[in-house]
Amino acid sequence: MRPLRILAAAAAIAAAYPATSVSGMPDGRQLIGLDPGWKFLAGDDAHAPDPGFDDRSWQPVDLPHTWNAFDGQDGGNDYRRGPGWYRRHLAIDASLAGKRLYLQFDGACLMADVYVNGVHLGNHKGGFARFRFDATASLRAGADNVIAVRVDNGRLGIPPTSADFTFFGGLYRDVSLLVTDPVQISAMDNGSPGVFLEQSRVTADSATVLVRAEIENHSPVPRQVDVGVKLLEAHQAGAPLHITALPNFRVNLGPNGSEGIAKPFTIKRPHLWNARADPYLYTVRVELWPVSPDGSPGAVLDAVEQPLGLRFYEVDPDRGFMLNGNYLNLYGFNRHQDWPDRGWAISDAQEAVDFELMRDAGATAVRVSHYQQSDTWYSRCDRAGIVAWAEIPFVNQALATPEFLENAKQQLRELIRQNFNHPAICFWGVGNETSGPAADGVIAALAGVVRAEDPARLSTYASDHDNADPKNWHTDVVAFNRYFGWYHGKVSDFAAWLDKTHADYPRARIGMSEFGAGASILQHAQDPGRPEPGGRFHPEEYQDLYHEAYWAALKARPYVWAKFIWCLHDFASDGRSEGDHPGRNDKGLVTYDREVKKDAFFFYKANWSGEPVLHIASGRFGHRTDPVAEVKVYSNAAQVSLEVNGVHQGVQTDPAGDHVFRWPGIRLSPGANRVSASAHFGTAAAADSCVWTLDPR
Repeated sequence: MRPLRILAAAAAIAAAYPATSVSGMPDGRQLIGLDPGWKFLAGDDAHAPDPGFDDRSWQPVDLPHTWNAFDGQDGGNDYRRGPGWYRRHLAIDASLAGKRLYLQFDGACLMADVYVNGVHLGNHKGGFARFRFDATASLRAGADNVIAVRVDNGRLGIPPTSADFTFFGGLYRDVSLLVTDPVQISAMDNGSPGVFLEQSRVTADSATVLVRAEIENHSPVPRQVDVGVKLLEAHQAGAPLHITALPNFRVNLGPNGSEGIAKPFTIKRPHLWNARADPYLYTVRVELWPVSPDGSPGAVLDAVEQPLGLRFYEVDPDRGFMLNGNYLNLYGFNRHQDWPDRGWAISDAQEAVDFELMRDAGATAVRVSHYQQSDTWYSRCDRAGIVAWAEIPFVNQALATPEFLENAKQQLRELIRQNFNHPAICFWGVGNETSGPAADGVIAALAGVVRAEDPARLSTYASDHDNADPKNWHTDVVAFNRYFGWYHGKVSDFAAWLDKTHADYPRARIGMSEFGAGASILQHAQDPGRPEPGGRFHPEEYQDLYHEAYWAALKARPYVWAKFIWCLHDFASDGRSEGDHPGRNDKGLVTYDREVKKDAFFFYKANWSGEPVLHIASGRFGHRTDPVAEVKVYSNAAQVSLEVNGVHQGVQTDPAGDHVFRWPGIRLSPGANRVSASAHFGTAAAADSCVWTLDPR
């Protein structure tokens, strides 16, 4: 069942951080949603593409949809992988005759073959990027049409070959019909918007932007078009929208011809995109206008709008991440996209809940792991000022085949071109914890793809290798997945490892891409030792101790350019059997259903957020056998007061600056004990309480 308490507020959250982006459908093109009314078959049938095929026995479904919503989260590593079929009838309005028609898929895991009226339009390999097929010749305007899609999430020899997460098969994001004029901004460049905004020489005084696009003529006669470029400033309430229009320029297109354009312009005293402090966005609109013999204006043939966030940044080996000339401490979470009983087939409201959880903690950055996520996720980052690391699903083993390498390059190229204009994205991730003899060469090749596609941004890699491993050093910057005190060693080893790595590689730019520990809100222990990572007992208190120690080490070392917790929320990994639930990775700071924020979430919120925080740790540790306990409170107040059973236990300050307030040696009485903490934030009071029941037996 959906977590009702969370989703009851999701509409308000989605409204505050809407999914709609400036890459909507302005004049000249339409995007028609095709999510309702599909039929689904769990299995294979060679006759499914036939228009007259009888699919009445198939399951009716609406998109987004996955066939692994339940078996992909219950453990056993036995969820169904292989083919599944989707079919839908589509009546094309007669008014669309003469238009260009493209079927757009925002996500199909892991491979899709698309048919229209029995004609095979093409095959796409890669489970996470948008892709389009030109269906103009196959779709009949004014008639009924049949779309059939074969999706396969089996072992296909492409990234990812395996991973510590479930591969939810299906059409798990939206499917649409994109309609354009025969004269258009290219719709077939790797699923991209077709307009690319290259910013250079950005300072507080000026910024240069190069607008690139490919203009195409899909008609048998030559065409002349005027191209217009407009810069729209962000709309301010009560103020008129300010638009700066560059002079139009003319393009001559041959029959079925195309021409690339590159138009530079300069903005004086630009309003910079400055992360959460001021995530200012311009909009760039590129328009195509017909040129008539008498010079009279006609309707816009095509137009595309894209966000423009002007910023400059660098990563320094000693100072860390610098945005617009100033230090910005990048900290936040890794984020998976699945929800219970939904897998990856989530709603906009559910995505908005995840985004609000990240914001609420005070995060300044997100690693969008381990695959390309929805365009709306990156758009939310743009508008909220969350710096993003976006990456492809090159996880675990690298196959030594040309097909594997070429597909990894394709997925990276799609990621970059589709998300080129999102200012929040500052890093392109080329892989995570890779293995096998071919891995080193694949990483090097992918780093080269980033340099060729987008030299203004930085390539990065998430490594679990020894420091000297050459796989670490192909990308512009590197980050490490380190779990001292969880999978191996002691928590106290972490700080020493950071300092040694920095000393051994003083010019390397080193970040932390993953660190974390599992925790169950149902399991508790006083003074816990390190649990067995694959065991069934993961007390919440150990996760608290782990993150307290890790954050103390990280906040003292600005040379660590990014600090990403694994993970925002628990997620499905059907091969796991640990903690309180099979099929789940429980390192999240929020439960899988998003209903409960674990203690460590409030620890980070107290350290990261300017909002008042007061939270008693171990509040869920309600049944106790030891009459002596420590009370620990996470807060960003100047001082915190404690009462136990109505008896004042004193006021504590925060001399260490770690936002952890401790009262050791508190004696509990047999039976129920009410523990109450209070603090003031200016004139506002805050309180938290819990009940601990002592039963020495």
